[in-house]
Amino acid sequence: MEWTEKIWETKRILMEPVCFAEQDDGSLSGGQLLFPPKAIESVTSHDCTIQYQEGRDYAVQNGRLIRTPDSRIPILPRAEYCKVYDGAKETAWLRLADGNRYMAISPTVYQYQILVTYTHDALWEGAKPADGSAALTHSLKKLQAGGPFNLLFYGDSITAGWEASGCDEEVINMRDCRAFPLRINRPPYVPSWPELVTRGLRAAYPQADIRKTNRGAGGSTTVWGVEHAAELVCPQHPDLVILGFGMNSLRDPATLYRSQIEAIIHTIRAEAPECDFLLVSPMVPNTEIAGLAENKLAQQEAALWDLAHAETGITVAPVHEISEELLHRGKTYYELTGNCINHPNDFSVRLYAQTVLAALGR
Repeated sequence: MEWTEKIWETKRILMEPVCFAEQDDGSLSGGQLLFPPKAIESVTSHDCTIQYQEGRDYAVQNGRLIRTPDSRIPILPRAEYCKVYDGAKETAWLRLADGNRYMAISPTVYQYQILVTYTHDALWEGAKPADGSAALTHSLKKLQAGGPFNLLFYGDSITAGWEASGCDEEVINMRDCRAFPLRINRPPYVPSWPELVTRGLRAAYPQADIRKTNRGAGGSTTVWGVEHAAELVCPQHPDLVILGFGMNSLRDPATLYRSQIEAIIHTIRAEAPECDFLLVSPMVPNTEIAGLAENKLAQQEAALWDLAHAETGITVAPVHEISEELLHRGKTYYELTGNCINHPNDFSVRLYAQTVLAALGR
């Protein structure tokens, strides 16, 4: 599947997002590609309906796209996502360090992200996920043998699939724990990362009858995950649980975070003792927001590794580390986000899936 071709392995980068975002001083951020392009195949609008032309709309300089003076490529206005704070309680957590402004939740940011497909000859020399499948002995044995296999995703809104352009999931309302359909239907129709992972496993193990359940809930914390694991997860008799909590608990001390993830695991294993677990760390959030800049996500990811090393049947998909690598390589947050705050766009959704599949040895 093209969506899950790992960016650290492939020589063809599919639909890498670029976003020219206006800054406070009027300058534009964005444009850096992950690799120096050998040949650019296409530069399109977010929905692939507009084909931008080199020379007319953009130039390429030292691995960066540059807008031409008369370019048709849109600019994300600063006022679109950065607002004057008026004292409202519901946006207090989104304030910048100066306290006078806040970042608006903007799920239409994708309209300002153009998509670049290109080839390159460079090597990926940064962080990349390790194959952790050797720790998941029960899962691999059952997948290889064939027959029914219960795959369950449990986590927050990112696990549910929010902002994925082709999301088609049955997920959970955090308040009443009832299932509801989460449907997003717009080009380029990238499925949620749980669906991409499921498709990858089905392709790798066609003999297995993989039955996917998504128990993602928007707004959920690790505390919520502990409280509802017995109710939402255990009745599904899972063979493999992929846990994706953390973005809503990002300021918790790593020791507390680990204890809550551990409690979820032990609750599920009380009913399904052979269940394996893959623990997914969240991507980097918008660190222009003061409260999100103070996150403990790197320490929490390290705590997940400690837990995996301490118990059997557990491994980690280090999405946080890989998303940091993208920022280190020059991508801006507004090129990777689906809501300007804490959700992935399609490219980052694909990064989640690629990292999880790599951790599963696929």
